Amino acid sequence: MPAYLLTTILIDRFGRKPLGVGTQWFNVIFCLTGSVMGSQGKWKVMRTVCGVLGIFGMAGTYNLLYVYAMELFPTVVWSAAIGCARQAGQIGSILVPFVVVNDVGLSFMVFGACGIVGGILVFFLLETLNKPLYNTMNGMEEETNKFSMLV
Repeated sequence: MPAYLLTTILIDRFGRKPLGVGTQWFNVIFCLTGSVMGSQGKWKVMRTVCGVLGIFGMAGTYNLLYVYAMELFPTVVWSAAIGCARQAGQIGSILVPFVVVNDVGLSFMVFGACGIVGGILVFFLLETLNKPLYNTMNGMEEETNKFSMLV
């Protein structure tokens, strides 16, 4: 719940793209830190803290996903885009138990690697803050072509 509340507050201040990268890489920092810690004594508590903070980053990304996906895609494909996003999330939910039952350090590394890849892929998306919502794919393509000519 705190991650949902925080991303809801920050989404209009920082934008979708920076917040998407930030929440993904927040997860990466704590997952990779947790992967190198031992599982004995005080390290066990620190690893648990890293796990909770990693989940915080994942929850923030998940909260941002639906808002960003709805703004990123034109109206005519919203339902298909959200359906694909939900399906990818469900596939991830199915695969997580297979990762977690293995070595704890390995599972932290897998979640960290997914965060790195996800954060890099968000760099290729358009920023949608204060941009118009498009009704057709043609309108979105025209805007994307204007952006690519400027770069």
